[in-house]
Amino acid sequence: MRDDLYQHVCTIVLGLASLFRYAGYDMATFIVGSVLYSAHLRDPSSIVSHAGFYGQAVREISMCATSLMVPIFFHHLGPKNALVVGALLLCFFAASFLYTDNILYFSVNVLTGLARSLIYIGLATYQMQFSTKETLARNSARTSAIAGCSLTIGASLYLFISNEEADIADENKSDEFRYYSEEETRFMYGSSTLLLLISFVLHCFLPNRNVKNSVESQSPHVKQSAAKQAKAITMFDPAMLKLIPVLINHGIFLVFAMSIYPTSLQFASVLSKDYPQLTAYYAYTMFAGTIACGIIEVPLSKLFKDFGLRPLYFLTLALELLFFVLCLLTVPNWSTSEPTDESAWIAPSLFLVLIISFLCGLIDSMITAANTVYCSRILPGRASHTYAAARFYIGTSAALIFFASPSLSMTYHALIQIFFIILAAVGFRSTADHIDRIEADAKTEMNEQGKD
Repeated sequence: MRDDLYQHVCTIVLGLASLFRYAGYDMATFIVGSVLYSAHLRDPSSIVSHAGFYGQAVREISMCATSLMVPIFFHHLGPKNALVVGALLLCFFAASFLYTDNILYFSVNVLTGLARSLIYIGLATYQMQFSTKETLARNSARTSAIAGCSLTIGASLYLFISNEEADIADENKSDEFRYYSEEETRFMYGSSTLLLLISFVLHCFLPNRNVKNSVESQSPHVKQSAAKQAKAITMFDPAMLKLIPVLINHGIFLVFAMSIYPTSLQFASVLSKDYPQLTAYYAYTMFAGTIACGIIEVPLSKLFKDFGLRPLYFLTLALELLFFVLCLLTVPNWSTSEPTDESAWIAPSLFLVLIISFLCGLIDSMITAANTVYCSRILPGRASHTYAAARFYIGTSAALIFFASPSLSMTYHALIQIFFIILAAVGFRSTADHIDRIEADAKTEMNEQGKD
């Protein structure tokens, strides 16, 4: 098979596998805060009230720890096998909601942290196998666009189950927020488990070879002993330290987009009363934003030289700033952590939620594509370690925000994020200059060797 055709095949299969993985996992994450708050109302002894936030914090801490260990044995697994194992472990996460229990829930989140570390590092390094420097940003954007369709699957499933379970009587049901009955929870997460099993099967069928001049072949991973691998962890490398504000900004945005904002839609009574299926509408328009990213990045990659580095990231930061300003103005201040009947600076409406949701999908895809580009190029030959170090800093920032979320209003969330957007802009400029220098030096060295 020709390399150009092979790249398209890998992009499609990886995109479909990711589609079912995200369909099962992301929808579960969108509603976890409200689902577990509902379970706490039914039986306070079974689960703590803010388990949704604390469980995700545990998951992020697990990701931080395991992301440092995964590179030590990563060359034994390889990118494909890492994706397969990670996909299998995620099935246990969704299945755990079929029986709500503190010990089970928090234990499964530890495994989920390992799963996401394997997937995060495996996904990025697998794309390096079938992409060249010129096609990496394009392939990453297209994979994200296909995977983004998961939101339509998850949203449609959410609408179907919500409509089927709407008339179930429950003495704990409240009009103050979006309440989930025990039957509704089991239907939701049973379906999520099935979708994650399909994802696991698709990951097993991923093609597995390098194309000519692939990013991985240009900076091959060197197999070393476990002791040397451990010493090679890059989290304290000067280049990675400069990248910390960029990675913290990434982590905080992911927390807000995938958990805090969807939770606010269910905790704000001004919205949940009139739009009980608002989470589905959020997912649909977030999907539209993801597709828009895939569409605009292809022509922009041709128009701008090395679009995947500076242009892509600074465009992402500008949109992120707009996103948080809109959230600050339209999200009821304490709906980010608890049920509330308060309003906002600008009265929340379905139209404004859809605009914010679209921006969220667009930014999420762009920040993921940018992360793939700069992590693959910042330390040649150490890609898996780079992604592991990046995941550590992203996870640490996410865990801190999750632990603090019960005490953070929308105002605090926005101010924290805007502060790190500014720091990320400064830090990334230095990172991009570093990448330019090492690639120019490598090119010069190759030319000199060619002359010899």
